[in-house]
Amino acid sequence: MKYQLMKRSIMLGVVAIILILARPIASQADPLVLAGFDLFQTQPGTQVNLEPVGLGTQPFIGVPLGTFDFGMGPVAVFNTDTIVQRLETATPANPTIPLEVVALQLMSVNQFNLGGNTGFLFVTLQSVRGGPTSTGTMTITFVGEGGTFDSTLNIAFDMRFGSLDGPILFSDTLVLMAHDVLWSHVPREGAVIIPGVNDVNSLFPIGTFEEVKIDEDGTRHNVATATVPEPTTISLLAIGIAGVAARVFKRRGWKQD
Repeated sequence: MKYQLMKRSIMLGVVAIILILARPIASQADPLVLAGFDLFQTQPGTQVNLEPVGLGTQPFIGVPLGTFDFGMGPVAVFNTDTIVQRLETATPANPTIPLEVVALQLMSVNQFNLGGNTGFLFVTLQSVRGGPTSTGTMTITFVGEGGTFDSTLNIAFDMRFGSLDGPILFSDTLVLMAHDVLWSHVPREGAVIIPGVNDVNSLFPIGTFEEVKIDEDGTRHNVATATVPEPTTISLLAIGIAGVAARVFKRRGWKQD
């Protein structure tokens, strides 16, 4: 018994050391942010001005992408609905880098009756249909394991009716800006981390931050680092399904052979 306890203690110590050594290289706080991708999920408070169709400013939510191809085949991105690519490495000597918004999917909270049909409105990038890309810049400051950043994004978008590939109501380009956003090399708990995409010397905003349209017409996009759904949510769903199946089998009197 004593030998087993000692053996277990040694194994736990080895595991702890491995976990410490296996922490992302980003935690070493190198004074740089490598080229890579920022994965975001839209937060409450996001609004889009719909004046072109006479609907004023309306609340929108994110539509998760599910998967995304970063150049090595589709991989799961879970709750991510917005992806921004950092095209160059940022350092204290080169703090301003170019960006490209490579994914964005939003849906209106409310349904609207347009032309006799009722449905939700959807925001997608023009680039998904071969239109212009959505570009921008980010200026990063470095302090310890993080710092702050400012960003400017030129979003070329389509407003669609009924679905993500529904008819286009109107297209436009808007400028969204964010200022003095705190960031860290260390991701938030549960963040979506993908090897070769955002796992080493990446940039993770601390909490939710706001991107506001430059002419302040009410349009704003609130985002935070995308997360993986909690395992408990999946477990509860599985338990619920199993319970329903058990009741069905019992009601029908099915028995094993």
